[in-house]
Amino acid sequence: MNAGVIVAVVLAGLFLIFLLTIFCLMPRRAYFSAMFSGCFISLFKLIGMKMRKVKVDEIVAAYILARKSHLGISLFDFEIVSTSGGHPQKIVEGLNAAKAAKLNFDFDFAKAIDISGHDFLEVVRECINPKLIELPLITSVAQDNREVNVKLSLTLKVNVKNFLRGVTDETIAARAVEAVVTKIANTGRASDLVARPELLDKAVFDANVDDDSKYELVSADVIHADLGTNRGLSIEKEQMEKNRILASNQLEHRRLTAMAVEQEMKAKAEEMRAKVIESEAEVPKAVVRAIEEGKIKDVVDYYKLQNLQADTEMRRHIIGKKSDDL
Repeated sequence: MNAGVIVAVVLAGLFLIFLLTIFCLMPRRAYFSAMFSGCFISLFKLIGMKMRKVKVDEIVAAYILARKSHLGISLFDFEIVSTSGGHPQKIVEGLNAAKAAKLNFDFDFAKAIDISGHDFLEVVRECINPKLIELPLITSVAQDNREVNVKLSLTLKVNVKNFLRGVTDETIAARAVEAVVTKIANTGRASDLVARPELLDKAVFDANVDDDSKYELVSADVIHADLGTNRGLSIEKEQMEKNRILASNQLEHRRLTAMAVEQEMKAKAEEMRAKVIESEAEVPKAVVRAIEEGKIKDVVDYYKLQNLQADTEMRRHIIGKKSDDL
């Protein structure tokens, strides 16, 4: 075998190895999709994208759709979006929807919204169909101490110029609730707001709830408004109940105090009675000493003295009864 044949065999082997390597590295689905869609993409460019570990199939699909829609977006732009964590397919779908709705959105704006974490296609839909927010039941008290219950809905459309830096729809909802509560609190009669709910709509608009927001307020509509509890009567009832409980507690305190005094007086009476009994026990001893000392001649004089005392007590009792009768 001569040298020329050996060289040819080696070159053929190397060429075969090269083809096998290209075949293994080639993103076949993306390459053939682009080729059969009429959007030729260099094989080496696709291999380079695969080596950079980007989402080749997603990028190529978005590029094909963009070419067919005549959006003028390059493959490199889609690769930047993908490496930044964006979604090339959704950007193209959103731009197509905006183009159909005659909304002037460019690729840079779409890329910024997508990379910021928002669904660009959903943003376009909200531009076409305004967003409806129904607020929870709002309850506040007017100056006549009457509650007003209000259900409110807000219609918002996207503010394109302020979308990337403006406040969210949750902030708009909170501002609207604050505006309604303030309007009710500053109203003299609650029935006026129930009869004219458009005053609440006007209060929301006058509060400029959509300042520095991603959305623009289209309308504020009162779904339902009615009168609630009369807080004045409730407060009076609560005060009356508190007064009743306080008076009841005072009466109970007085009753317990009287019972304590009564028990104390009974104890004192028992104490005095014990002292009297103790003193009476000393009388016989005193009588004996008096007889011994000659102060009383005999026991008969002692009993005469007791009879005199009993007669005196009876007279006092009779005089007291007559005084009571008079």
